[in-house]
Amino acid sequence: MSIARFQHLVPNPNILVEGLRLPWWLLRIQNLPKPAKKLRKHRYGPHFRQYYLHYEPAKNVAERDTVIIYTHGSGWQFGRPEMFEANAQWLSEQGFHSFFLSHRRVPQSDIRGLRSDMASAVLAVSQQVEALGMAGKKIVLAGNSAGGHLSALAFFDETLLEAVGRSPRMFSALALFAAPLDLDCMWPSPPLLLLTNGKRNPEFSLSNPILQVKKAENRPVLILHGDMDGVVEFENSRRFYQRLLDFGSTNLRFETLQKGYHLDSASWCIPSHESSLVFKDWLSQFQ
Repeated sequence: MSIARFQHLVPNPNILVEGLRLPWWLLRIQNLPKPAKKLRKHRYGPHFRQYYLHYEPAKNVAERDTVIIYTHGSGWQFGRPEMFEANAQWLSEQGFHSFFLSHRRVPQSDIRGLRSDMASAVLAVSQQVEALGMAGKKIVLAGNSAGGHLSALAFFDETLLEAVGRSPRMFSALALFAAPLDLDCMWPSPPLLLLTNGKRNPEFSLSNPILQVKKAENRPVLILHGDMDGVVEFENSRRFYQRLLDFGSTNLRFETLQKGYHLDSASWCIPSHESSLVFKDWLSQFQ
């Protein structure tokens, strides 16, 4: 019997390396420049986790015709937008308005709650964009790790935004960084089980981004992943990219960080990092 059949039932051994690298990575991120100005917190629901932060472009750069809606990672249960101010500053320096989303977490909520939060947050951001006179701007959806998972659902699932009267066609492009895109590639960790309620539950299909790809996609999609990732298996991105190809999708860019770990995909706010160079180059198509 092949061992490969059971490889996704246990954590990737590289997760130990990820844990050892985390303190150094956090220190490096904390030492990066932070935004000089942060607009007030905007709420889109009654729960204290239901809010987003809006960051403006830096004053000394030309404003782009595109805004970024970004959802951070941390296993659907940790982190908050305020921890990613270095990422917001990086986007500000590129001339983008950016909106960093917060959502309810597992175990207090599951995939239905998080899908609802994504829809409500996207609606609130789009309404603010319109109120600020930016209705003509393109919207790029982006996310890292668990945030990339939720962003992919919002981009590809035709039903997720229906309840708020929006369509995923409102998004012009998608950027995914080390995201769980095929949940069959993930080991059944407690957060994943709390999110999906198990593979035998009907909600599992609502949780799995790869199952939402049902036709050719011609909007730009960036997929970036390290091949040594110990948290989210690299196979997630490879299979997702292949499914997009199988449907005849175009405008795809799949970047592999050679000998890259999970934190490398999240390092695009570090100017000299390979992921930063890739993301900046990809964003250059949005003037």
